[in-house]
Amino acid sequence: MSSRIALIAGAGRFPLHVAQEARRQGVDVLALGLRGWVDPALAGCVDAYEEVAVGQLGRLIDRLKAEGIREAIMAGKVTKEVLVSQRTSFDGEALSVLGHVRDFSVSSILGAIGTRLASEGITLLDSSTFLHANVCPRGPVTSRAPAAEEQEAIRVGVKAARAIAALDIGQTVVVKGRVVVAVEALEGTDAAIRRAHALAGQGLVVVKTASPNHDRRFDLPVLGLETAGVLTGCGVSCVAVEAGVTLLLDREALIASLNRAGVSLVGLSL
Repeated sequence: MSSRIALIAGAGRFPLHVAQEARRQGVDVLALGLRGWVDPALAGCVDAYEEVAVGQLGRLIDRLKAEGIREAIMAGKVTKEVLVSQRTSFDGEALSVLGHVRDFSVSSILGAIGTRLASEGITLLDSSTFLHANVCPRGPVTSRAPAAEEQEAIRVGVKAARAIAALDIGQTVVVKGRVVVAVEALEGTDAAIRRAHALAGQGLVVVKTASPNHDRRFDLPVLGLETAGVLTGCGVSCVAVEAGVTLLLDREALIASLNRAGVSLVGLSL
């Protein structure tokens, strides 16, 4: 691995964790934050920081080449909403990439960007490269394991979650009893959970998985403290995530928060 990497950063705390752990391991980090999405606090966690607009792929490539970057990591969220709301501001490089993808799935779009970067000698790394200790293990993670009725809901949720992930709709479903109450789409995980709470009240089970053919360079499922607050405030009793793939950010604080609320968190082998 290079002694210097670029971090292409979207929304959330995921990029901050990548930056902090990379630097702890002696790697210099140049962060290219996606304007309007990136947490400004990232600037204080890296060796160099600047922002680029979403859809300005040519500018991104130019900056990486100018800095002599050979390895990069993508971390943090940018929803496909930008394809609807901001596409008119995309540069020619981005539009060219979009024009050659087979569909507008995350894997297709980001895979094509990865191929374009590779053509310039820039390799996209597994986005969990510096965060192996944060990968969810198999089995119960909190002090309480899922109850029998929660296990039934998980079985229903896994089938639905794998189906929507394969179709690139989202990664999360919310189940009550054996009924799928809400499915994540463009609005994101937290909004889907809030919608389920408004529809069905307490006793919800959340299931989150990756696509069956997920690419570890991007779009790994992530569970962090912000979502934990939504879980505990929206009547969720159990959360099931894909083991070996899902990242648990602020892991100890996350588990403590769920334990205090009596919420079960379990890692599934799928």
